[in-house]
Amino acid sequence: MVGIRTLATCTGLLAIGAAAVAAQQAEAPPAKKLTITALPVAQHGPGVAVGQFHITSSPSGIVSDGIGGGCLVFQVPGSNACHADEDCGVPDYIKSDDAGGYCVQGQCWIKPSDRAQCWKSIYQTPIEMIGMGQPERTPEADLSTLPAELFTGPAKNKINVRVLACLNGKFGPDGPPCAGGPGEHVRSEGPARTLTR
Repeated sequence: MVGIRTLATCTGLLAIGAAAVAAQQAEAPPAKKLTITALPVAQHGPGVAVGQFHITSSPSGIVSDGIGGGCLVFQVPGSNACHADEDCGVPDYIKSDDAGGYCVQGQCWIKPSDRAQCWKSIYQTPIEMIGMGQPERTPEADLSTLPAELFTGPAKNKINVRVLACLNGKFGPDGPPCAGGPGEHVRSEGPARTLTR
């Protein structure tokens, strides 16, 4: 059974980001109803993966200023079935302090590093809304740098990856809903893809 350690949260960064977004929202025109879609993972050369996602206007979406992001997440081999993100802790072999576990279709997936695997509005200077009409891209992931425990197959060189994207509704200083703050959010789980290291 995989050992689990507590997920560290970047509370300072979230507080700064939330305050900056709230200031932008106060000056912004009326928000539109938007939704977010996680797109298939692309492979930019051997052993390199990149995620893509975008937002679109949608009558069934949420009122949003387009603040959110998307991350590459990798399936955790041999993990127990899950029902919520809280069921998926961070394995001991993941050494980053900004890792996170997610439950996707009853299986646990891991984001080894928030900064390394994600594009987020709060990481841009100044803070940016997710692009409409032109997909945002996560940083490229070099599969050879990922922990060996994430790979499967006879040669231990296969890994399952997908994009997990989230769009925040309107929010205040308590933090963005995608990061656990109060309010509406939309989460999109892209299709899984098996890549070779």
